[in-house]
Amino acid sequence: MIYPEKKIRTIGLVTEDAFTDFPKEILHSVVHSVMDRKDIRIVVITGRSDDSNDPDDKMHQYKNVYNEIYNINGMCPFDGLLFTVPIFSEARKKMFGDIPKVFIASDRKDETTVNYDDEMGIREAIDYLVRIKGFTKICMIGGREDNADAIKRKDIFIKLLKENGLRFEESMYEKSDMTIASQRAAAALLNRNPDVEAIFCVNDQTASGLYDVMLDRGLTPGRDITVFGFDNTSMGADMVPPLASIGTDGETLGQKALEMLLAKMNGEEVSSQTVPTRLYDRGSFDYAAHDYYPAELLTTDSKFIYRLFDKCFYRYRNEIINNRDIDLRRLFYEIFSKMIGAVRNRYMSEEEFNEIKKLIDIMFENGVMKYTDANRFVNSIVRIQNSMNRIQKSGFVDQKNNALFSYMRDKAILAQAFSRNMEISGNNSRKEKLFDFMVHSTNFGEPLAESMDSMIKNFSRLGFNNSALFLYDEPVITRGDDTQILPDKIYMKCVVRDGELFITPEDRQECPIADIYNRGELPQEKMGYVTYPLFYGEYLFGILLCGLSRTIIETGEFLTAQIGRTIYINRIKDSEV
Repeated sequence: MIYPEKKIRTIGLVTEDAFTDFPKEILHSVVHSVMDRKDIRIVVITGRSDDSNDPDDKMHQYKNVYNEIYNINGMCPFDGLLFTVPIFSEARKKMFGDIPKVFIASDRKDETTVNYDDEMGIREAIDYLVRIKGFTKICMIGGREDNADAIKRKDIFIKLLKENGLRFEESMYEKSDMTIASQRAAAALLNRNPDVEAIFCVNDQTASGLYDVMLDRGLTPGRDITVFGFDNTSMGADMVPPLASIGTDGETLGQKALEMLLAKMNGEEVSSQTVPTRLYDRGSFDYAAHDYYPAELLTTDSKFIYRLFDKCFYRYRNEIINNRDIDLRRLFYEIFSKMIGAVRNRYMSEEEFNEIKKLIDIMFENGVMKYTDANRFVNSIVRIQNSMNRIQKSGFVDQKNNALFSYMRDKAILAQAFSRNMEISGNNSRKEKLFDFMVHSTNFGEPLAESMDSMIKNFSRLGFNNSALFLYDEPVITRGDDTQILPDKIYMKCVVRDGELFITPEDRQECPIADIYNRGELPQEKMGYVTYPLFYGEYLFGILLCGLSRTIIETGEFLTAQIGRTIYINRIKDSEV
């Protein structure tokens, strides 16, 4: 077996339900914070949240076995750990030993934590609704009673209502499970409060359930009832209308947590911290927008234009830019400084007009729309355009600038449509690859050894460009608890690098669990890795290690479930027959 010299420090990001928006946002900010660092590797250890104790509950049984991934990774030596798991048992925490740790969005008093300053953003929203809009009936869809964030946000909500002279009654509050399946909670709240003017949702996922119920009742968020959530996830921005949400103002939770963890890993004293929050207004919340005054527009002041960019593309401030990327913020400045300069000079040449169009093309070709939602961008552009039109003295410049604004709106619509088409195309391609793998890997009466060999030989058909398949020598029958004793050795069966399959020779397959991330055969993934348990029913077969990507986070659990089922058919059912 080949082991490279260890030069890279490995950080584990321990999370649950990584396919949901909050962990995805944390993961994105952490990974991009280390993109230019050659000495850091991220490994995502993703389990499933489980609040059931019913031994007969099938979903509880499934999650119990799935969460063996924590036990497996507890045997690996990490240099630092980030936790986004709200409730993590002491038994599992002890498996990771005295490794430096930072807990994200956690109320653990005995640990180093980083949390939102929830009150800042909630206060901004409530104060505006009461003092400016004059609302007197504001309700809340909360979360689970064992969730620290849900408890804290409810307390803040009640406190701010009282500060604004409004009475809180329990009928104005409904708890939920904090997932998109919160329709029942939303319906119960609306039934008790038909005169509600605004609803605060404990997170963006809960707001999704509220949207469903409002749609069924012919109600429109933002028009009939003001709605706002928490976490400012991409999910909220994609809702119709886009959801107003409270999120970090500047540095994200993931970025701050990583900064704190690296300091701890370097032996520094680190105390728990919070990050500020603000309200991000969108279609579900009629928030007073700042007007752009003539004096501001005519100065071509760089700070003012950069504020315009931050307003339009609010997610970009959390992006980590390396020297190979085009600085979209700077590009936006070049575009608008030229347009505003033309207004001030009362002239724009045809050459300058075409040059600005080329800069706009470059901006959209480099994915600027992934940092905003279409409605927000268009609304911001329209407001800037209207303000500019009010101060222009030259009809010629007015015509040119308006043509450029129209060009930007058209590019935004095309970019969104292209993104949707690519998503649909990608989903169809993944379905075809999975079907192809299942057909070629399923045991059709072959002997056990031959059927397993067939599955390994066809592993690359799944479309994992960079991955490794590790199997135990014998399947493990799981108990599904924190103290499960697992084999300390595992066998690397094959590796896929850049789409090409390499089957590992038998004499190099054996590997201590502690070394699974240090095998020289692994693809050197800069973004890091994510691990998934391979199991079916009570049988745990091994793990799938994948190069980290957004696609894997979205589809990894489903694909590994299909691989586990295939192994079960080939390895267990065959022997039973």
